[in-house]
Amino acid sequence: MQKQTRISSFIISVSSLAFAFLGGIFIATPSVQAAEPLPFINTTIAKEAATDVLTEDQRKAILREIVSSSQTEIKNIVDALTALKLDDAWSLAQADFLAKLATSSEYYDTLSEQLENEDLSLEDIKTIAKDLKEWREAVYAPELKEIGNLILVFQTKTIYDVVQLRSIKISSDLKKLDKQNLVNTDTLKKYLTQADKSIKNAKTLTDKATDLYYTTSIEPLQPKQAKEENTSDKQPTSLPVVESTENDTTVSPEIVIDPQDHVRALAKESLKELKTAYELFFKMNDRIRK
Repeated sequence: MQKQTRISSFIISVSSLAFAFLGGIFIATPSVQAAEPLPFINTTIAKEAATDVLTEDQRKAILREIVSSSQTEIKNIVDALTALKLDDAWSLAQADFLAKLATSSEYYDTLSEQLENEDLSLEDIKTIAKDLKEWREAVYAPELKEIGNLILVFQTKTIYDVVQLRSIKISSDLKKLDKQNLVNTDTLKKYLTQADKSIKNAKTLTDKATDLYYTTSIEPLQPKQAKEENTSDKQPTSLPVVESTENDTTVSPEIVIDPQDHVRALAKESLKELKTAYELFFKMNDRIRK
């Protein structure tokens, strides 16, 4: 009976993590949507601009649909951003981003009011659509990418903490099983070692993403004195560069790397490592049930 209780305890320890992940922790988050503006909206804008056969009312309907979807998009991002519990330095960015989202929401409100004007000509509507498309590409999309990365970085850190704590709990349970000779744990230990390696990799990737994001998006918003103090204590974060040989006489164009794209790539790789870890926990769970 005691043996069965210990084994059941171990299964619950692993299964509770499985429940957390199956409950949606790895499902697409608002940050993913924030970094990539809704495809539906971009497609709708393209549809409006691609044809001349639409009537004024049809074009207005399309633009109203874009405005409505965009306002929903903003609300979801505001909710996710507001939910973050950040310290002073990071909260400056949070406040700045919330202000930018409020400005974007006001822009859409103004657009909605314009579309209520029954005297708009076809050319007026085309101009509104053109201005909207240019504004989204030049202003809104870059802001959304940066805001989405802030959410993504902190969600990744939260998931890391959950997986790391679960690994510690599973390790403790394995020691108890060993001590009481309840089950052969060799294979379980191998799985746990592999999981811990993935967790360690995830920590490295998450730290890199956090440091790079801080350098590019948080530091510029700090007061001058605080910025200088942080800079003196912090090693610069470098991006990958292409090196040329001394004998190379050709002039290669400079490769510009968007730091936000790099942050996002690092965070996504970290999530992949954490996903690998919890898949190994599943294997341990299946193994102990046999």
